[in-house]
Amino acid sequence: MSKCKAVYNNQVEVETGTKKNPRTLSKKRREMNIEETNLLLLEKEVIVEDDVRDKSEDEDEENEEDKDDDNDNDKLGAAKTVLDPFQFCTKLDICNWLLKNPDILRLANEMNESSYVVSSKNTEDKIRLWDESVKCLFLRARNPSSEALDDLVVKIFQFKIYTSEARSYLEKTRKSLIDFRNKFNQNILNLVEEYKKIRKSRGTTGNLSQKEIKEYVDENVMQKLLNRQLAAVNILELTNNGGTDTLVEFVKKAVHVSWDGKNLSGIKELDIMTKNLIIPSRSGSDIVNTLKQI
Repeated sequence: MSKCKAVYNNQVEVETGTKKNPRTLSKKRREMNIEETNLLLLEKEVIVEDDVRDKSEDEDEENEEDKDDDNDNDKLGAAKTVLDPFQFCTKLDICNWLLKNPDILRLANEMNESSYVVSSKNTEDKIRLWDESVKCLFLRARNPSSEALDDLVVKIFQFKIYTSEARSYLEKTRKSLIDFRNKFNQNILNLVEEYKKIRKSRGTTGNLSQKEIKEYVDENVMQKLLNRQLAAVNILELTNNGGTDTLVEFVKKAVHVSWDGKNLSGIKELDIMTKNLIIPSRSGSDIVNTLKQI
């Protein structure tokens, strides 16, 4: 402050015309110029520092804005990833909104019905395939192994064998095979009794000969006994691969072992005659031909 006053006094003295020695005046002027210069330099330094500080603050603000923008972008990205316009709505709010937008409600119902129909159709197709395959399996073996049954269910329904769904279809498969066996055995006994009556009417006595069995049991008789299972088979292909002839021989043996009455163990042993058969299914899936350890 004192320096400023000195400069001011010097200026006043110059302006009022105070008489000074020229040398003294020049010296004073030099001192004044130096003081003014120093003051100006100080002011510029202050200005420069203020400018630097302002720029630094501006950069910090810009960085903060960039961070805010980045955060906003992150939030927008998250919003794009998970879009849930009803996240803060109650079920009643959504129902009311649907009532006000009947087109959306109708579309939602149509989509739901369509998905249900597709799911139901797939299940029905698998059940039909299962029914066909069990019938084809019976023609190969009346008493298939547990491994073969497991393989059948897994290939058709794609279940893990330890699941409750798999166990349910395994049980149904066993029941179907038991039903097939019981009816087949009963039909064989009926066939035996029928032929015994024919022999009696002819006056034929004694043991049943192979010639009699061959004359009595032909392809027509076989198809009558196994008509339920053969409905699932491509008969033309079965005939072409020799399967029909093998089944006729199987029925002949079944009549022979049952001539003296029900013989479940004897019928069971006949599986060896048919277990290597190729049974072409009507659907062309031929799943039974891929089973292991029948």
